[in-house]
Amino acid sequence: MNKNAGITITVVFEAMSLNYGESLGNISELKKLTRENKIYTYMSRQALRFEKYKFMLENAGIKETPVTGDEQVVQFKKEATIAEYPEIDLFGYMKTSGQGQNAQTRTAVVKITPAVSLEEYKNDIEFATNLNLAKRANTNPNPYQLEQHKSLYTYTVAIDLDRLGKDFDEKGEVVDEISADEKLKRLYSLFDAIKFLSREIKGRRENLSPLFAIGGLYPIKNPFFLNRIRIIKEDSAYAIDPRLLHSTCELTLPNGKKVFDYTLLGILEGFFANEEELKKLLPASSGTIDYFFENLKERARKYYEEGTV
Repeated sequence: MNKNAGITITVVFEAMSLNYGESLGNISELKKLTRENKIYTYMSRQALRFEKYKFMLENAGIKETPVTGDEQVVQFKKEATIAEYPEIDLFGYMKTSGQGQNAQTRTAVVKITPAVSLEEYKNDIEFATNLNLAKRANTNPNPYQLEQHKSLYTYTVAIDLDRLGKDFDEKGEVVDEISADEKLKRLYSLFDAIKFLSREIKGRRENLSPLFAIGGLYPIKNPFFLNRIRIIKEDSAYAIDPRLLHSTCELTLPNGKKVFDYTLLGILEGFFANEEELKKLLPASSGTIDYFFENLKERARKYYEEGTV
């Protein structure tokens, strides 16, 4: 079994105003970053992790990991194990055990980037009040302002397959490991969380499900398609620039094969103007979003049951 194998998935979705930071007076500001004198909004890694974990709690029947406020820090309880609680298996933990002692840490097996907008923010602001409630209370309304941004977003998930379902001591030796079936069960529920992701924010539910997904199971760990998504606006339609994707797929791996040989592509038909061109990038391994995740599940099964990549 290849100990350096990893899964990476890069997703594109459409949504509106996903993550607010601190408010200034009565103005709720979106989380933003600046690049080349343009402003882009983003949904933080922590927010994406929360939504995935929430989906798994609600739909995969996993147990919620117990936490404590001891040691003057909010953290997972020391007795919580990866075998019993998938959350700390997938997303890592830190457990302290008193002043002057080293913390017990587990680096996340599932690494998530922020979801960054692919279209710049242009200072759209919504003015609103609680007018109806104020009238019912026979008092003055409280006005407030919300920054709003509807855009395409992209983020990447990278998964260390050799570390999933294993816990290690300080020497790097395995001290706890779950079965291959349980590893697959956790992976499948994570795939489903990505496939059907949504977010409740400001009284609405946003659909974070993929319009486009690219990635696969590879013999080396690399988020190949991170920062490789570019949007081209064609009149009123959107297209994904295929050149960066093609160049990435043509990279030769240490084993002599190409990234192309391991990559899957999924697309929700009817959104992107150049969907047929995108499918031609990977003619033998392109299909629907459902095709993408079902094939990724099958590749993960072969890895854990047969040791093949």
